[in-house]
Amino acid sequence: MNTNYHYPKSYPRSQELLVKVNGVHVDVLRTAVAYYAPVSYEGEAIVEIEAKQMIKSVLISPMKLGIEAAIDGTKATFKLATNQMLHLKMDGVSLPLFFYGNKPAEYDGAATYYFAGGQVYEVGEITLRDNESVYIEDGAVVKGSIRASGASNIKIYGTGVLDGSYFRGTRDYRTILLYDCSKVTIMDIIMVEPPCWMIMLANCRSVHIDGLKQIGEVVSSDGIDIVGCQDVLVENCILRNNDDCVVIKAFDWAENENSELLFAAKNVTGIEVRSCVFVNGPSGNAIEIGHELTIDEVSGVKFHDIDIVSVQGYGAALSIHVGDRATVRDIRFENIRIEHYYDKLVDFRVMKSMYNTDAERGQICDITLKDIFVNVSPYNPGYSISVIGGYDAEHRVRNVTFDNFRLGERKVKSANEMDLFVKEAEGIIYK
Repeated sequence: MNTNYHYPKSYPRSQELLVKVNGVHVDVLRTAVAYYAPVSYEGEAIVEIEAKQMIKSVLISPMKLGIEAAIDGTKATFKLATNQMLHLKMDGVSLPLFFYGNKPAEYDGAATYYFAGGQVYEVGEITLRDNESVYIEDGAVVKGSIRASGASNIKIYGTGVLDGSYFRGTRDYRTILLYDCSKVTIMDIIMVEPPCWMIMLANCRSVHIDGLKQIGEVVSSDGIDIVGCQDVLVENCILRNNDDCVVIKAFDWAENENSELLFAAKNVTGIEVRSCVFVNGPSGNAIEIGHELTIDEVSGVKFHDIDIVSVQGYGAALSIHVGDRATVRDIRFENIRIEHYYDKLVDFRVMKSMYNTDAERGQICDITLKDIFVNVSPYNPGYSISVIGGYDAEHRVRNVTFDNFRLGERKVKSANEMDLFVKEAEGIIYK
């Protein structure tokens, strides 16, 4: 393990957990909804967790990894063959723990704004211009936000923390807000304590988000809002949000009545989200397209190799909500594992809601759900509640394919088998 910086002792941390990685204590930091332990190491890792209370069980997600912990009273131990981003739910511990196993990285010396580890920085707003960057080192906490407008070739990176609590109580304030930007990289940082949406990309192009970690606790803490964008890749992220984890929208928007209008009602295409882990809280959806879509079309979108750990509220694991005039087409959900959901599994609807402004309704067509596995347990029954519904005869849902969609070991072959409710829809097939 490399010599990580420790976070300042004044920064909130767990009082009930100790964590060691390869025999070395690592910081266990705290939010109101989760603990998190960032650590960098190479090769294998032996992770030891010690709690104040007896640990009765440990569930480690993503479940696909098959990682099991050995429990001995107040201690739990497991081994990792490589770097992993994990969510641990422990019976006997008050909050879940996020384990952020980073690969060791040295500062490249190239950042415009460099925040060294071991300190808390109260920065307010940082505004990036062309060819500028922010580096947050392991052990550093930057309290504030990052903004850019019309900038190209910008970068936000490092394994430290961007803390949005500087703007706590500020309505509709986004922690990272990038407007009309291109050639954007956001890599590896931890984001916590947002006052609202955590990242908003508005009318942006050529964006790469890689290795991002988020813990949002307010109800409107969307993770990544892709608004009127083209050519966006999101990968290797682990997001815990109390609203949509990743969502695609398109509409013109202003932060408040005194703010400039952001023209983001642009057709959306070329969006890919892959190799991510999503934990959704009491509001919103794990994956969402909509509601605000005041454009002609969303197309060419792919979500794949994703683990949805939980959807705890009344949202859905997989959702499309078209309330404005847009046609949403050519969307693929592929190789997705859903460990737990509370209410809806699939929710595709053309509808009218409080979020929409167009007089005309849109359509949904050519949607593929391939190789979807839904875990079945006493808390996640062997049936689902799903909805596919058009608005009326002119605004319908067409051509939805369920290809190897499985509830446990059972392959779904009909609407009845997945408790699917259908209205104004056609061409729903099972393969």
